[in-house]
Amino acid sequence: MTLSIGILGLGALGTLMAWHWRDHDCMVISKDGKPVFRQLVTANNTDQLQLAHWQNENLDWLVITTKAADTLSAITPLADHLHRIKRLVLLQNGMGQQAAVADWLSTQNNPPELWLASSTEGAYRQNRNDVVYAGQGQTFIGRYQEGLVQNRLSHDSQECNNCDSYLPMRTVYAPDMLDRLRHKLAINAVINPLTALYRCRNGELVTNPDYRRHLQLLAAEIAGLYTFLNWSLPWNLLTQAEQVATATAANQSSTLQDVLQQRPTELPYINGYLLAQAEQHGYALPHCAELMTQLSNELICE
Repeated sequence: MTLSIGILGLGALGTLMAWHWRDHDCMVISKDGKPVFRQLVTANNTDQLQLAHWQNENLDWLVITTKAADTLSAITPLADHLHRIKRLVLLQNGMGQQAAVADWLSTQNNPPELWLASSTEGAYRQNRNDVVYAGQGQTFIGRYQEGLVQNRLSHDSQECNNCDSYLPMRTVYAPDMLDRLRHKLAINAVINPLTALYRCRNGELVTNPDYRRHLQLLAAEIAGLYTFLNWSLPWNLLTQAEQVATATAANQSSTLQDVLQQRPTELPYINGYLLAQAEQHGYALPHCAELMTQLSNELICE
């Protein structure tokens, strides 16, 4: 089934998803209202993508791949066009913005369904127009109320009947998006800030003894918070973080990319979110707090 899909935020992940969805009717919401050109670089090829600007046509999906902090400012200008959108999905790092979007949608007329997605795909921008496909993965997608907030909406107990007919290509339906988002959050909270602190690629967190000791301390602390909050982890966090870092050894984390490009990072929605949860419950995260302070001071100095 050919779907109409709009993408808001054509960075590395947005470009990669547009490439996966090139057989759909895929459009971009660009700031200047013009078509956007990108190149997706794979191990064997370079594919060119030219995406038309959305002209307020009806959309099956509007996919938000902006930075977490930019989410509300990016979607609020679309308020008058929400009736043309069936489903809005947040495909982003971090947590906290999902509830903010749900609250905003609840104040709008004819809002779309809110969905969440999480991806293990790897991509990074080589320059302004070129995106490198750095690692294959999976993209999971599910309704907001089926995981993140129980009983928030009227259809929270419905299963996704026949949803394969309207899910975008290369996505897998998952009713447990809350757990999946928390799992990815834990990995990102260990790997991303350390790569930013040491200005290193993912694999160096395992191969460099000093970096690895810091990784071990941070992983133990965050795993302790998850146990305290009764948040499930399907694996040992340190083991999984080391496996992910090794499997993506040559990759630059999204946080490191932001730091090198002197852009704001998403750490307030990753480690910052965990620190807020810990503070709310009277739980201490000294290593995490110190790391965030170090990064803040370094970025200010730069």
